[in-house]
Amino acid sequence: MTHAEDFWIDSSAAPAERIHVREKHADGEPTAPGKAVLFVHGATYPGAMFDVPGSSWLDHAVADGYAAYALDVRGYGASTRSAALDAPAADNPPFARAESAVADIADVIAAIRERAGVDTVDVVGWSWGTMTTGMYAATRPGTINRLVLFAPVFCCEQRTRIAALADPDDALRLRPLGAYRTETAAQARERWDAEITVEDPAEWRDPAIIDAWFTAMLADEPGDAVRAPNGVLVDLWEAFNGRARYEPGEIDVPALVIRATQDATAVRDDGLALFDRLGSTHKQYDEIGRGTHFLLLERRAPQLFTRVSRFLDSPL
Repeated sequence: MTHAEDFWIDSSAAPAERIHVREKHADGEPTAPGKAVLFVHGATYPGAMFDVPGSSWLDHAVADGYAAYALDVRGYGASTRSAALDAPAADNPPFARAESAVADIADVIAAIRERAGVDTVDVVGWSWGTMTTGMYAATRPGTINRLVLFAPVFCCEQRTRIAALADPDDALRLRPLGAYRTETAAQARERWDAEITVEDPAEWRDPAIIDAWFTAMLADEPGDAVRAPNGVLVDLWEAFNGRARYEPGEIDVPALVIRATQDATAVRDDGLALFDRLGSTHKQYDEIGRGTHFLLLERRAPQLFTRVSRFLDSPL
């Protein structure tokens, strides 16, 4: 069994704002088991992604002997939400770029090092979270033990993604964006199902998982949709046009690049390009078949969790 605790820390970048962190550790055990791992979310969904009943990566990490943490970048989940999220989206510009997330990651890692009594923290990023954790690792050395880049988005040109974000009047420019976007459970299901390559999505995903996942996320929303800042879309525009937001050659910690074979967002060419450019002396690339960008919530999630665990515990 695991014990869960939510806590908030003050942002060093914006002292009036707070960063939410979910912590899990084994029941009856101290909160400092000697190793800690931080999970960092992607572009649309907050840290609740890593603690969905029935497919909790946090619980798996605790079973591996970790104090496990998931943060909400400011603008997401239970962290400080900008007033722009309560106004019409068109009234304000995009916010919460990768640099803002990096500042939050730095604050949370500092808090975890003190709270868990560790010198370094293992870090797992998912999707846009691989961009933010990669940027952190490349520019703030000395606090990460090992880095996992799951479903990475780096700098591979993707024409369909570019077209979806381009200005209708100028294909070379990003279309005008408001402060945020929203996504309902039905829209999330449609997005997820589009990557599943069998007739019945239940073969890859427990039918109850979307309800459990969305229920967890809506606990921090006023309505029936998830709100996500649009700063990430500016970052993704750069990545999908082949312009890297950070230099992976500056990363010198052991690193794992891992993706699902059917992932249409984090494509193979991008993952391999990232792997090739990593400065890490010890690095691995891995794929898991019959999975999508949402592999961590699918039936083959245990394979993902186990392979990441093996990497984190492997000898150098």
